[in-house]
Amino acid sequence: MKKSYFVLILCGIGYLLSLLSRSCPTVLVDYMVADFAFTPQNIGYVSAATMFSYGFMQLPAGILADAFGPRKILIIFTLIAGLATLGFTFSQTQWQVIVSRFFIGFGVSLSVISITMLSLWFPPQNFARANSILCGISELGPVLAATPLLVVTQLLTWRGAMGLMVFIILGLTFCWFFFIPEISPYQIPKKEKATLKSVFGGLLTVVKNKHFWPLCLWQMVATGSIYMMINLWFIEYMQNTSSYGALQLSSVISIGGACLIFIQFSVGFLSDMVFHSRKKVLILITVIYAVPCALFVFAAGHLNYFMFVILGIMFMCGVSGSNICNTMVKEICPKGLTGTALGLFNMFYPLWTALTQILFGKILTYTSQAGYDTISSYRTACGLVLFSAVLALLCSFIAKDTYALSHGEQQ
Repeated sequence: MKKSYFVLILCGIGYLLSLLSRSCPTVLVDYMVADFAFTPQNIGYVSAATMFSYGFMQLPAGILADAFGPRKILIIFTLIAGLATLGFTFSQTQWQVIVSRFFIGFGVSLSVISITMLSLWFPPQNFARANSILCGISELGPVLAATPLLVVTQLLTWRGAMGLMVFIILGLTFCWFFFIPEISPYQIPKKEKATLKSVFGGLLTVVKNKHFWPLCLWQMVATGSIYMMINLWFIEYMQNTSSYGALQLSSVISIGGACLIFIQFSVGFLSDMVFHSRKKVLILITVIYAVPCALFVFAAGHLNYFMFVILGIMFMCGVSGSNICNTMVKEICPKGLTGTALGLFNMFYPLWTALTQILFGKILTYTSQAGYDTISSYRTACGLVLFSAVLALLCSFIAKDTYALSHGEQQ
């Protein structure tokens, strides 16, 4: 069991680095503009490049984890992430930045593989709580990507900060290779090698499951809209609708991320021990997340720092719904298809993040050229966030509760 928790910690660190890598453009955006002459209109492509590749790799990563085992795939992907971050560190042109960020997204597609790894190291009745711990550890990523990363960047320059990240990522690769065995306690030996037919057969099984799609749509619009803001536009929104500076506002994300760690740790226990339900917890989380989405639109220009902190915590709370949805997807799909199901499940939200990051910037540009004042421009752009919240709320009500499937009860 001690080895299981060591695996959990390594998975958490990998997931943390994935979120840190995806979130760091929020702090690095000013340096990117200064060093590479990015404009406000095209800076979205830096983060979008990461999110597009991250999104497209979710399904292949899950299929590969099912076919060849998650340990091998974790080693390969972590190594790619380290080398791509090294390339980003030494980038000299806009295109080098975008290409290296694209391959970073490829390499940090670790979430699906990490969750698949946990399903082989923890029994079904403990999976939700293990997944909560995993997600709790991972939420240190956005915390570190805010004020701590800004401080390290000011001390070492942004290239020095990225170089430090390279060292940590490659160290994690070393740990996976030398300290984690190939065979896990709850791994079912495969009777035959994976074939193209078996891969597509497994994918078809997931696609035909009608209970899968409400969860998938929730993940796409809710998690996607949250990362759209946190990874790029949230600090810009606060700066341009208030009088506060970047350093003070970066603490909003740090505080929200710190609270989210506790929330992520809690949701699995709440689901298992208090509500005895996945669906009730998902609905509660979605309602909490939807409130600030509405206020970002209707109260823009009237929010002070304290309000930003409270709304930031509530907004980022929505990420914990992904934790519950991951568990629900794992519970409605056959065990041998965990990676495939989670890969497809996690494929769409990064694409939504990337698409809306670009669209958010284009709305700001269009409304500014049309004569809107800055606050009105951001209010209009945040309509994307409110639309996502309404759709997520609908999905949470129609989703199937899966708690009984992992606790031996009759539906």
